[in-house]
Amino acid sequence: MTTPPLSTISTRHRAPPPWPPPKSATNPRTTIRCGVLAPLAGHVLQAAAAAPTPRSTDYPPNRVPSSDVNLQIQRLCRSGNLTESVRLLGSDGVDVPSYCAVIQLCGEERSLEAGRRAHALVRASGGRKDGIGSVLGKRLVLMYLKCGDLGSARRVFDEMPPQVADVRVWTSLMSAYAKADDFQEGVLLFRQMHCCGVNPDAHAISCVLKCIASLGSIMDGEVVHGYLEKLGLGEECAVANALVAMYSKCGRMEDAMQVFENMHPRDAISWNSIISGCFSNGWHGSAVDLFSKMWSEGVEISSVTMVSVLPACAELGYELVGKVVHGYSVKAGLLWELESLESGIDEVLGSKLVFMYVKCGDMASAKWVFDAMSSKNNVHVWNLLMGGYSKAGEFQESLLLFVQMHDLGITPDEHTISCLVKCVTSLSRVKDGLVAHGYLIKLGFGAQCAVCNALISFYAKSNRIDDALKVFDRMLHPDIISWNSIISGCTSNSLNNEAIELFVTMWIQGQELDSTTLLSVVPACSQSHYWFLGRELHGYSVKTGLIGEVSLANALLDMYSNCSDWHSTNQIFRSMDQKNVVSWTAMITSYTRARLFEKVTGLLQEMVLDGTRPDVFAVTSALHAFAGDESLEQGKSVHGYAIRNGMDKLLPVANSLMEMYVRCGNMEEARLIFDQVKNKDIISWNTLIGGYSRNSFANESFSLFSAMLLQFRPNAVTVTCILPAAASLSSLERGKEIHAYALRRGFLEDNYASNALVDMYVKCGALLEARLLFDRLTKKNLISWTIMIAGYGMHGRGRDAITLFDQMRRSGVEPDSATFSAILYACCHSGLRNEGWRFFNVMRNEHKIEPKLKHYACIVDLLSHTGNLKEAFEFIESMPIEPDSSVWVSLLHGCRIHRDVKLAEKVADRVFKLEPENTGYYVLLSNIYAEAERWEAVKKLKNKIGGRGLRENTGYSWIEVRGKVYVFVPDNRNHPQGNRIAEFLDDVARRMKEEGHDPKKKYALMGANNAVHDEALCGHSSKLAIAFGVLNLSEGRAVRVTKNSRVCSRCHEAAKFISKMCNREIILRDSSRFHHFEEGRCSCRGYC
Repeated sequence: MTTPPLSTISTRHRAPPPWPPPKSATNPRTTIRCGVLAPLAGHVLQAAAAAPTPRSTDYPPNRVPSSDVNLQIQRLCRSGNLTESVRLLGSDGVDVPSYCAVIQLCGEERSLEAGRRAHALVRASGGRKDGIGSVLGKRLVLMYLKCGDLGSARRVFDEMPPQVADVRVWTSLMSAYAKADDFQEGVLLFRQMHCCGVNPDAHAISCVLKCIASLGSIMDGEVVHGYLEKLGLGEECAVANALVAMYSKCGRMEDAMQVFENMHPRDAISWNSIISGCFSNGWHGSAVDLFSKMWSEGVEISSVTMVSVLPACAELGYELVGKVVHGYSVKAGLLWELESLESGIDEVLGSKLVFMYVKCGDMASAKWVFDAMSSKNNVHVWNLLMGGYSKAGEFQESLLLFVQMHDLGITPDEHTISCLVKCVTSLSRVKDGLVAHGYLIKLGFGAQCAVCNALISFYAKSNRIDDALKVFDRMLHPDIISWNSIISGCTSNSLNNEAIELFVTMWIQGQELDSTTLLSVVPACSQSHYWFLGRELHGYSVKTGLIGEVSLANALLDMYSNCSDWHSTNQIFRSMDQKNVVSWTAMITSYTRARLFEKVTGLLQEMVLDGTRPDVFAVTSALHAFAGDESLEQGKSVHGYAIRNGMDKLLPVANSLMEMYVRCGNMEEARLIFDQVKNKDIISWNTLIGGYSRNSFANESFSLFSAMLLQFRPNAVTVTCILPAAASLSSLERGKEIHAYALRRGFLEDNYASNALVDMYVKCGALLEARLLFDRLTKKNLISWTIMIAGYGMHGRGRDAITLFDQMRRSGVEPDSATFSAILYACCHSGLRNEGWRFFNVMRNEHKIEPKLKHYACIVDLLSHTGNLKEAFEFIESMPIEPDSSVWVSLLHGCRIHRDVKLAEKVADRVFKLEPENTGYYVLLSNIYAEAERWEAVKKLKNKIGGRGLRENTGYSWIEVRGKVYVFVPDNRNHPQGNRIAEFLDDVARRMKEEGHDPKKKYALMGANNAVHDEALCGHSSKLAIAFGVLNLSEGRAVRVTKNSRVCSRCHEAAKFISKMCNREIILRDSSRFHHFEEGRCSCRGYC
């Protein structure tokens, strides 16, 4: 029942008449209710100071007692013989002083039974009529109060005439009600005392102020404050102390401070009261300042002072001040138990010190105090220390404390178990968590809601979601935290369908949804493509106003972005009243996913103008966008921002910067950033190794990989990054070494690594090994099939590519745009015209995949290679999208193969308009003219190239011999084995002539004599590399050469002849395809 304020008058009782009340008035003790002091603040209280105090009556007349009995009773009372003195009270002639002496002795001895017997004898003697209302009544009330019988004391008090009870009796009774926590009755008693004309003293005022403080009735406190000022009691130290305590407990620290400042003098209680009040009301700084002033004034500091000032230091983080207080308490002897220094630190002060050190993060000092405490039976202290270790990240120490606590037999409470579970969750020690779970079930905490919630969170974070679901299912009354925890746990463990089912169940059961609920289920909607439920939740959040929470709006942004609903994503973002850095970062990520890279720059500028400073995540997201767009200039501007704001040395930013520069081809800057990063992680190494491989710096990639082996252990991603370097060098030996390493480390279970290995074998010309590895893959994905199909295409095995494509479709894997590109490429390089058209139509009609330029280029290449040049030209003209240079160049190569100079000129004109700076296209047309012996046209084209300042790109070839890569350029005369190579090629040329192979001299070497022609043709880089391989590789080993451009016809013929002459398999990989030369034949069958 809520206590009404003293200022409120009951409707059944009116305010009493002005002071003093008439004698004929009804006894006010039977009719007054709490809350009637406020109306007396006016004229009634003004009369109080002048009102005469009713006199206490003397001993009532009585018959003259027997002197022997009374003397004997008095003697027995002085000797403390309670039993005999009570027995003699039944004698005749016992006077009032004897009754009083016996009753007083009963109170001192706290003998309620003897006191009740004495009271009964008083009644039996007729003392009620002769004096029980004054002296005996007072003694009986005080006796009952001392014996703890408040009810009997009140009954005796109510039987007494109101005029005979003095202020001591009233105050004692009020004090008893205060001790019994019946503060309302204590205030009522004060009102009755006032109405009976009894003026309170300082003790009475202090007592009623304590009751008012406990009730929190500030209005009644102000009335009493005014009343006591009129009585002149305001300067009493005890009264002022009570006022300070009352105002503090009622939250009126300004008034408490004013009372304290006006006190003269102040005692230790005054200081302790105001310091305690400051701390309890959050005035921690004032509490510490007052303590300092108290100390400087020389006021005695007690343990009571410490109990308030130490927590204040803790809340402020004033560890130094706390240590000073700690030191003083040791010097003053306040900290240790009184019995012996060996017994340890006082438990109360020790717990406050532990709290102070824990809050200040000094766990060593907290543990020292804890170990020195005399008693550790208070579970609260254990919780403090366990929580401190947990907050400091020292979860193992927290768990050890729990074990120690268990060994000492201290029963943990709910907070202990919750802290234990959090520690185990943070350590991810499932075994310890299971032990803790069993322990708390044994202790009876297993069914408590808070503990179950912590266990659900623990199991979910430990990837034991089934156990989390079991805990949840056993809960009788799960609260909203329980639902949120299990839904969030399912989402984080990728059980999106289960998360949505739980959410729907929660909704059906009428559970209230909060923002945490929505934050838990919205990611599941985006991952499971339940976009319609996500829209419903969006609508619900708008209706309930939860959309105003930035975190929820950010989650909806991410959901719509994952569902590729860019319009809704942008709509939510623009409608947000408040955006934080996460909002802007989510929008940058959204634009990156949508490949709307050009909008990222504007969004970053808008973000800065909005006053939001990009953080690490925003900077890395922007760098990912610019890396995807290969926007070097925008990336450099973000790099500058990172440098100005000191972010460039942060590892996530440095890694993103490296990725951006790698994607933009600026390997020098990427390497510079890599070298500046001190604490490199595996991502740093993988980014640069992959960058070197991606940008054709294979040797640098292998060098960095070797350096990495000395510092880091490569992972599956590293293998994926380094294998393209082996493939680009056609370094089969290095590729096999990496394969062996991946096999030892178990990386072949990773799809990316296994696919990269298949790709490496394909590009190193080891098609058989690639197929064997492909067949051993336990989990083939679309990328695996596409790599193998493309591999067959590169090696001119179109029929095998078609067979594998059909096998892929039968296994249930649906092709995508890249897969169709691979199969069309295979048909093109095998001259399978009809099959190529069929796959092109299947892609459009059955799979509804819109062809891209690369698909059109394959069809043009297919038609061109098979001699259908006119059809190819018409096909290009009918394309629904604008053809680029690659499409036209495919036709130009066909014109060269089939020597259609007229069409070649027409096509070249289109190519030169699209890429006027590409010298390779001019050389291609020049060779077409040369093969047609149109030397004037060749000369004009040469002049045109020279006039534009263009330079022909140098072709080069390379070969790996005994683990070392050798690079050859045309007419490489400085090679250590140059003479041997020249002699070998001269011998080849001679023997070719002898067998009727006339070298084709129709190339752009106009005006040169036959000797010059022969020398030039012998000096092509691919022939140099082949000769070097034949001369240095053991017999029987295949010669594997890689060329950076298309192989010329002369080199192609020479390779066929060398393979027959030397009985060697020669595998030549150019920029277009693989050529397998064996016994004078090539796998390309003329489809170069």
